[in-house]
Amino acid sequence: MQIRTKIFEKRKDLMEGLSAYILPVDPRWRKRLIPPESEKLQELQMYLEMQKENPKIPESYLKFACYVAKGDGGILDDGEEFRFIMPSKITEHINNNDELDNGLACIYDLITGLMCYIDLENDGKISKEGDFYISSSFEKYLFQRAVQKFEERYFPVYLGFEYKEWFSFDQKRALDIVLNEFIQRNQMQTVWFNDEYFFFAYNQEYSFWITQLEYYCHKGEVGVTGIFYGNDIDKIQRELLPQIGAEASWIRDGDQLKRLN
Repeated sequence: MQIRTKIFEKRKDLMEGLSAYILPVDPRWRKRLIPPESEKLQELQMYLEMQKENPKIPESYLKFACYVAKGDGGILDDGEEFRFIMPSKITEHINNNDELDNGLACIYDLITGLMCYIDLENDGKISKEGDFYISSSFEKYLFQRAVQKFEERYFPVYLGFEYKEWFSFDQKRALDIVLNEFIQRNQMQTVWFNDEYFFFAYNQEYSFWITQLEYYCHKGEVGVTGIFYGNDIDKIQRELLPQIGAEASWIRDGDQLKRLN
């Protein structure tokens, strides 16, 4: 596997940052992007200027839409047709206070009916189906999704892991201490787009990400799951997972998926 030093650095241009991570393992990603028609592109560029004076919509959302309003190459849409909501529609809802539920505005939806919202009244956090938050900002969400989609191309084998119980917030804080000790012990690096909902760490041998979600049906508790990537999957399962108190649930090796429980 190639040296990955500096590919996770935060860059001023978010598309440059995404490209630095994705293109080494998917060189054709940028060619699969489908920008909006010229009229819509002009609209987006106009909103980019307007938001400097009246920032209702995150700049990262507008900039990303300039490149991918009709197709994002597989970061958000997971290979399915999706509808990217243009900012004029969101602004219309904001101005009319229409179709906004507790400040949530839909930013894209899939043909499967899965919708993603931005909470305009809570620092632009990203919500899934309006039921729970999945990211603290749209910009971080893009990079989190990129890792979830493309990290598997850096490693031939990877496994999913989980915790058998839901964590209280105090238990989750204790788990965070364990994870930080694990990262230091194994000389791993963390990234700028980590937040309270997503966490990623890596070194040259392996990497892992976890999602930390609070569901409505488990109010006051946090569910933690994730994926571990590495060239020595036996070591990960035998030595590394026990260090963070997790259990392997499946292993993927190429096209082969093996369920473990």
